[in-house]
Amino acid sequence: PSQVADAELVGEAGFDGWDDKCTLSGIAYIYVRLKFDADAFPNGIPTFTTTVRGKKVYDPRTSAVAFSSNPALCMRDYLTSGKGSNDTTSYSYGLGEDVVNVDDALVIASADVCDQTNTDAGTVRYNTNGSFTTAATPYDTITAMLTAMGGSMWYAQGAWRMKAAYYTTPVMDLNEDDLRSGISVGTRHSRRDNFNTIKGTFRGLESDWQVTDYPEVTNAGFVSADGGQVSVADVDLPFTDTSITSRRLGLISLERNRQQLTVNASYGLRTLELQVGDNVRVNNTRFGWVNKEFEVIQWSFGVVEGLDLQVEMTLRETAESVFDEVSDGIVYEKDNTALLSPFLVPSVGIALENITQAFVEKVSNEIRITVTSAAAERVDYCDVE
Repeated sequence: PSQVADAELVGEAGFDGWDDKCTLSGIAYIYVRLKFDADAFPNGIPTFTTTVRGKKVYDPRTSAVAFSSNPALCMRDYLTSGKGSNDTTSYSYGLGEDVVNVDDALVIASADVCDQTNTDAGTVRYNTNGSFTTAATPYDTITAMLTAMGGSMWYAQGAWRMKAAYYTTPVMDLNEDDLRSGISVGTRHSRRDNFNTIKGTFRGLESDWQVTDYPEVTNAGFVSADGGQVSVADVDLPFTDTSITSRRLGLISLERNRQQLTVNASYGLRTLELQVGDNVRVNNTRFGWVNKEFEVIQWSFGVVEGLDLQVEMTLRETAESVFDEVSDGIVYEKDNTALLSPFLVPSVGIALENITQAFVEKVSNEIRITVTSAAAERVDYCDVE
């Protein structure tokens, strides 16, 4: 903020209007002077690029202001930077939100996840390295930045909240007693939204900062479950700069997509404690759910008919294994319910006994049929022809 104009640039610019008041304060700039050579520059002036460190950001964990590639901290900075905020700089990008309207507890939780190094490669779990212009809408910029941590962000109860892609312990158990309505269950995505292969692009040092493809992520079990048809989703990662992190994010996207069960229902006031991003355990006898884990993806509260206060939620199934670096395959096709598959019928054995009886000088012949099975608890009755 206190820098002065570059003396050489002022002296050599050679055009009107550029003087010592042109300090370029708060702007990353480069001054390049070329000596013309037709052999060196046969195609005219070349394109110049450079690697830079972006704006210093505030870290609510330490109260320090320093450069960071932590996605959660950069997202917080974008939310709070801009005119009308309590940001003391003159930068006009961002939403300009007051810091009191950002849930720093969730920022800290997400930042800690991003900084984890317990990954297969020993690198931080997520980082963000990219750029944007103010010509992009805030929605597009936020959506692009969120891809760097596979995360989500929402506005609820007067505050911006975020969550990085990582498993969290369920905070509540729900059962039939908590319901205030029937349950609407979606078992599958539409074919348009279902995929079994992920591919996309990233840009980083590995590719000399050129946009290139990261390793494709697929799973033979998913392809088999889809009848052998390969369905590809393009997931570009404009703020991710390594192929290792890109593949990690791609695998999470793929396995998240295979967790397809969604539940819509209204619940009692006990669920006021929940918010978007929380994980819960659901028990339901009819659907065969025993401590089945779901993530809250939509939450609303209001008065319904009869002046009853209810919480309406949309839940989507989740699992801890979604967020590891192991390709877990067909397991996500088998964890939908504890109920027995209607397509797997237990084998049965039939024993026949011929019985002849005499009663009141009349003889009758009967066949006694005994049905046996190693899984008798799975058999209600048998039809014998």
